[in-house]
Amino acid sequence: MKKIAITTVSILAVLILGACSSQKLNTNSSTKEVKSAKVTKKSSQTENSTQSSSSQQIQSSQSTQESTTIDTRNLSVLQLKQWIAMYEGEDPLDNRPERIYVFNSESDGRKLAKTEVTTVQVDSRDSFEIDENGFLKSLDFSNYPNMKVSSKVFPTINQKKLNEKEILYWVVEAQDTVFASESIDPRLSVNYDVVVHLENNLVYADVLKIDYSENPSGGAAIANKTKINEFMVNADGDLEMMDKNDSSKYTIISKIFMDTSMIK
Repeated sequence: MKKIAITTVSILAVLILGACSSQKLNTNSSTKEVKSAKVTKKSSQTENSTQSSSSQQIQSSQSTQESTTIDTRNLSVLQLKQWIAMYEGEDPLDNRPERIYVFNSESDGRKLAKTEVTTVQVDSRDSFEIDENGFLKSLDFSNYPNMKVSSKVFPTINQKKLNEKEILYWVVEAQDTVFASESIDPRLSVNYDVVVHLENNLVYADVLKIDYSENPSGGAAIANKTKINEFMVNADGDLEMMDKNDSSKYTIISKIFMDTSMIK
């Protein structure tokens, strides 16, 4: 009887331990499922948040692109000059410095433009206009005086990567404004050249006033050049002008390509 009792107690103990172990396993399994559910939920929220953030960034990018879109049928004077300077910079007739002169058409008031060489007093070299489609047109020299479409898309301007011709246009625009501030009309009374050179990885441009004198030999007039100003394109792509009182100092006079509103 004693052996039977002991055996019975042992069996009951095993059954109780088994039940407890089973309950513990169920509890652990349930706990793991809850944790798993929480992680899944958090991951889902993160994914949704990332998708929402990405969507906002795309919308923001699209908004920025739309806000900077230029209506080429309604350009400002500055924008027209920028377009012409960039077009001529990529397809120059030669490397002489030129100004861009913008005026209104007498017939319909539209903005027209022409380019003029600064080294001599001559008629315009090229003429420009914007057609009804918002395209830039210039003279078709092979079918003069007809116009041809020269560019259909307003250019992207990287001021740190301007070529020599584009820098010449910017410097001429600035120098003409300096003359105007001194009550001098460069189109009528001043001839000048601009020489671009690289120094210490920076681009410099010397402005040389030209005074023509007769050639004793009877040939072409002699061009006597005198340096009157100097400009520099700095590492940030801004145009600086040499200080008149200290040639070692420069002052930023234009932060936007072809804009001279900072010059007083």
